[in-house]
This record gives sequence, C-alpha cells and structure tokens, in this order.
Amino acid sequence: MKQYLLLLKGKKELDYSPEQLQKRLEEYRTWVTTIEEHYVADNRLERIGAHISQKNEITTDGPFLEAKEIIAGFIIIKATNLDEAVTISNSSPLLNYFEIYVRPMVPND
Repeated sequence: MKQYLLLLKGKKELDYSPEQLQKRLEEYRTWVTTIEEHYVADNRLERIGAHISQKNEITTDGPFLEAKEIIAGFIIIKATNLDEAVTISNSSPLLNYFEIYVRPMVPND
C-alpha cells in the first residue's frame, strides 16, 4: 500500500468553542476507528504561520483570521491507489468543516 497525505484546509469560519471542538474531535475519532487499517498518523496545526511566495517575501504571517487561509492539519493514510484514498477521504466527517487535498507521498526508498 502507498501512503497518502490528506491536507485539511478551512472552507468556512469555524466555531472554536470548546463544545464545537469536542464535537469535531468525537466525530473524527469515530471515523478513524472505521478506517483503522488505513490510518497512519495525523496532527493539527497551530493557527499561526507564514506563507512564503518567493525568496524573502512573506505574504502572510498569521494569525489567520479567515478560514480560507487556514491549513488546519493533516492525516496520513495507506491506500492501494488514489481512487481508494479519495474514497476514504470522502467518508470523513471533517468534510463538514474542511476541504481535503489528497496527495500521494513519494516513498523514502
């Protein structure tokens, strides 16, 4: 199986209240148990960072106020091909909050 990076990008302003965050986490944890054999790793990212479009030019340094600018985190899964990785991604409850970019990872051979 090949590894795929699922990159989570904000598509609308998110409610970051503790209750809403807990709800998203519970939905996510439940989903991960359904894809357990494909799951490799995940991590959330902080809401600050930099966008560098060319050498020595920082166009955005955060904090990111608009969700469209937020790369919220990533998930790494295993799948036999891109179609399977897309199918797995389409089953994620995180699509209610994020766009998901699915990219194959180059092996470290």
